[in-house]
Formats: sequence, structure tokens, C-alpha cells
Amino acid sequence: MRLTKMTHVRTRGHSTGLAVLAGMALCASCGWCLGQDVPDPGNARVLEIQDLFESVRIPNITVTTDGTVLAFARSGRLLRRSEDGGKTWSPVQEVGHDASGSAIVDENTKDVMVVNPKGPYLWRSRDHGKTWERETIVVKPNAVDHGDPDGVPAHTACSESGVTLRYGKHKGRLLMPARVQPPKGNNDQEWWPYNYNMAIYSDDDGKTWQASGPVQNGTGEGTLAELSDGAIYYNSRSHMAIDHRRRIAWSYDGGHMWTDWRVCEHLFEVGEPFYFKYGTKPSYGCNAGLVRLPLECTDGKDVLLFSAPDDPGGTRIRMTVWASFDRGETWPVKRLVYEGPSAYSSLAAGPDGTVYLLFERGQKKLYESVAVARFNLAWLKATDAATAKGASPSLP
Repeated sequence: MRLTKMTHVRTRGHSTGLAVLAGMALCASCGWCLGQDVPDPGNARVLEIQDLFESVRIPNITVTTDGTVLAFARSGRLLRRSEDGGKTWSPVQEVGHDASGSAIVDENTKDVMVVNPKGPYLWRSRDHGKTWERETIVVKPNAVDHGDPDGVPAHTACSESGVTLRYGKHKGRLLMPARVQPPKGNNDQEWWPYNYNMAIYSDDDGKTWQASGPVQNGTGEGTLAELSDGAIYYNSRSHMAIDHRRRIAWSYDGGHMWTDWRVCEHLFEVGEPFYFKYGTKPSYGCNAGLVRLPLECTDGKDVLLFSAPDDPGGTRIRMTVWASFDRGETWPVKRLVYEGPSAYSSLAAGPDGTVYLLFERGQKKLYESVAVARFNLAWLKATDAATAKGASPSLP
């Protein structure tokens, strides 16, 4: 694989004069971008929802090392920033003219990146999302069909944010969920059974990336989280699930290979089987969010949160958050965030335990806006003792 010289294109991180961006921002004069003061997230039960973008899709959210919340839409191209924990938000800015992919915060350098391995390039911010520079990157394949940009390219679009590994031999590694759509990114229905998730990782702060081995076929739009023992949990959308369940896998080597492929019995897929050519009609599935809460806020225990629509009938409605206290084996607690039409989502957590859920929603139909919900573990715990499958433990 040849190395490519890094190139830079700089953009200013203020509101642009593009009419399309102005139309996407909800007017501050209407009061929609203003939030109320949020009490101590460790004690009070908090839930607040506000719309951030109109008529766009593909949300992604992350929190920088100084606590700035970055809410992306249009697969990483559009951005709004909050420096006060999600109470108020900046106008919409454009990350870059061709920015595409999911975000990752590099906890080593404090940079933020929107990574497109299919490019291959990324957009990097060194000032917590205020300004951005374009850089060419190198993506190394694991095998000819595992993310080779000259064969079957991987991409991060529609996947959850990446993480900086904090534990074990690979501490400091950047790890991002990604997907492969053979042949050469083809998304035709007949190829869905051959799609698969994977990961890309970097040990040099994003200059070069290595493609991992695959997880199960028929997966896409993945999420991952590192646990406190260094194990990495991967939760995938399943495009062709006859059992209407999501798929999970584990890595014990820093995200290079994935093992213990399984069906997630406790998290089902929504999405009507609306245009399948096959005799049996599996669930089409839906993108989802995943985050591990800061250990400082959970008495050192691994607490995973998962977000997705929750309708047994398969309709994309009822945005819901689940909690797991046993490494994702069971999800005994869930709570409804929004009753109406809702679809793709992304989760992030601040250092104080505030949870940020960025999701697509509508009043009468899907995809009218991208909204952010703020809540905390106290709010999630205030539901009934056992609201989902699995035993409900004493919550931290």
C-alpha cells in the first residue's frame, strides 16, 4: 500500500452564508435552540428535547475533551456546537464540502475527526470543532475483501462514533465501527446478505488506519464500546434478520479481530419488510446508538446505554433508551424518550454523566428534524424496576 502525502484545506468554523445551511438551522429567535438550566445530573431526573436541524438525516454526536458537545448531521457534514452542556447551540456550520463519515475524539491529542476511509481522507479539528482541516489518510487492508480501498472499500457513514481505547495493551488506539458493501460499495438489495461490519483503527493519531477482520454477514451501521477490562463490545444492525434481532461480537485484541458472534436476544430490529424480493420477509433493521457511561458516574461499573425505535410491529416510532449492567448480555431497563416517528440515533456521554441522544424524528412523518435529548442515569432509573427482558439489578 503506497503512502500518500497529507494535504490540508482549511475552513472557518462560523455560520456560513450558504442558504441551504441557514434553512437547516432552527431559528434562535423562536427560542427553539435555547435550553433550560439542567440540575446536577447525578441527582435530578432530567429529560429535555430540542430540535437542531431541519429536513436532514444521519445524526452523530460526540463530546470533546473539554466538554464541548458536537452534534453532526448529514453524515458528518453539518455541525452545531454546545459549550454549556447542551443548553444552547451554535448556528449550523459546514465541516467541509465533502465531509462524510462518523466522528471520533482523539483523547491523546484532543483533536476531533470526521473520518471517511472510503475517500480516503478525514476532516480534523484541533479546537474542539470550531475550525476544520482536510487531510488525506492511508487505509491498510486486513485482506482483499476486508476494507481494501482498491478492492472493497470500507466506510463509516451511518455508524456510531469511534472511541479512544483507555485500557490494556492498546491504550491510546483510535477505533471506529465501519462497514463493507460488496461489490465496491454496492447497496442493491441482492447484496445485503453479503454486507458486513468491521472496524478501522489507528495507532498514529489518525494518519494511517488498519482495517480489522469482519463480523457477521448481513450486518451494517455498527456501534462499539470499550469496557473497563479492555474487551470491546460490537452491536450491529442486521439487514436480513429473519429472527428480527440485532447481532453482537467481541474483540479482545484492541479491535483487530472479532469473535463470539451471536444474536442479541434482548434487542430486536424494527423496520418494515417493505420491499424484499424473497419469500420470507426479514426485518430491514435500523441504525442505533451505543455508549458506555463514564466510570466516575457509575461507581466504577460498566453501564452500557443503547438507543433505537421500539415498536414490536416494526414501525420506526418510539425512540427508546435501554440500559445494560452485565456487559450487554441483558438489557433489563428501558425508557421511552419520544413517542412519535423516529429512526436513526447516536449516543454520547459527558464527563458529568449527562447523556446526549441525537436522533431523527417527526411530528407527523419521519425525518422532519434531527433533535437532541439530554438526560441522565437518574432519569433512566426512574422507570419501573423491570421494563425489558432480563433481571433488573440494583442500579448503581
